Amino acid sequence: MQMTIHASRLYIVMAFGFRVCLCVLVLPCLLAVVAKEEKPLVFRKGNINFTLESLETFCDHDYVEYFRKVPNAGLLYTFRVTRPATAFSIDITGKVLNTQKVMYRTENINGCEFLRNPLMSKVFGIIYKHLVVNGTFFECPIKPKVYFLKNEGTVAVLPSFHPPGRFQISMRVKMAESRQPFVMEMLWKYRVVRIK
Repeated sequence: MQMTIHASRLYIVMAFGFRVCLCVLVLPCLLAVVAKEEKPLVFRKGNINFTLESLETFCDHDYVEYFRKVPNAGLLYTFRVTRPATAFSIDITGKVLNTQKVMYRTENINGCEFLRNPLMSKVFGIIYKHLVVNGTFFECPIKPKVYFLKNEGTVAVLPSFHPPGRFQISMRVKMAESRQPFVMEMLWKYRVVRIK
């Protein structure tokens, strides 16, 4: 049973972490921008409620000028890449919010490799498919222009079991050419409540 709990935790963190990571593969914002919905997003799957409490983004304003939610457009986000991104890596860390205990950590994921083969994982391929707008898939190098992503499909990747509590997932995009420790960081905070 304990192994099942740990496997389920790892699955949800990986699935949600890669969802977060894909939202910003094309890099967003070191000025904090807090994107909070008027009402928190609540998803239900099986006997759990998943509430996305907040999303904070940070960027260097060098490779990415801005990254923000499109006003009055539901779950649509936009960002502007200002310089070509020929290569980047991604670090994802999942933690229990209150204790900061690390549940999951992966570093130096090759972003361009994933974009070249997004279906290398069924779960991550599904997530990626839900993110793209109008079937426009990303490719490296990421060209300077304005991009859009839809933040949908979270329920599709949630396992029917998840430990209750408050969690955070941090995703950092790094580029060797950047003078900053990271080009962008996103911090998602969410809560899981078991329904009886």
